[in-house]
Amino acid sequence: MLLVSLPFSRPDAWVGERTMAVRPALVAEVIRTALRRGWDLYRPGRAFLDVTEDDLTAMLGAPPVYEVPFARR
Repeated sequence: MLLVSLPFSRPDAWVGERTMAVRPALVAEVIRTALRRGWDLYRPGRAFLDVTEDDLTAMLGAPPVYEVPFARR
């Protein structure tokens, strides 16, 4: 198991924090990043990846576009 901390909330968040949908391409890139940083599904050890804003920009190839729940119409 790999636990990932992303710099945004889930899209169904109601607390007014920025959100973004987690799409399959992002999941794949997060797994690739974890593997490059030494994560191995079959070995005990560090199974947590803290994705920063800079990491997210590199993974997406562009700065992320966030949505703010209370700004929805």
